Amino acid sequence: MSDAGDTSFYKQVHRLIAARLSEDRNRRGKQRRGYRCIQRLAPCPDGQLPNLAAFRDVECHDLSAGGFSFLADAPPGCEMLAVELGQAPVLIYVLARIVHISENWSGAEKKILVGCRFTGRVAPTPSNQPDAALPA
Repeated sequence: MSDAGDTSFYKQVHRLIAARLSEDRNRRGKQRRGYRCIQRLAPCPDGQLPNLAAFRDVECHDLSAGGFSFLADAPPGCEMLAVELGQAPVLIYVLARIVHISENWSGAEKKILVGCRFTGRVAPTPSNQPDAALPA
């Protein structure tokens, strides 16, 4: 993607997330759109952004104003996730709750499709940077 395309894409992601977070929590989000790319996420059991070193790559499947889905080899072992969307230096961090898990077959390959609903936006702090735990 070109820099201009990247900027436009990330602005659109930001608008989608902001619009959804301001909607009534009981309403379904807008139609999901295919979103095939690699993004990063981490378990987030306490609702706080974990150390950025805990994030791992996942293959995203789709995205809407209310959530996203991704493909995994196995079901996640938690209910809440921190999600990093975008590409450095323009990154957005959001919290998401897993709302469904199902099998997804592509030919003979089975993947787990994990659907998530965005619950809020979070920002990195010095305490969750990758080298924060290293002694000075």
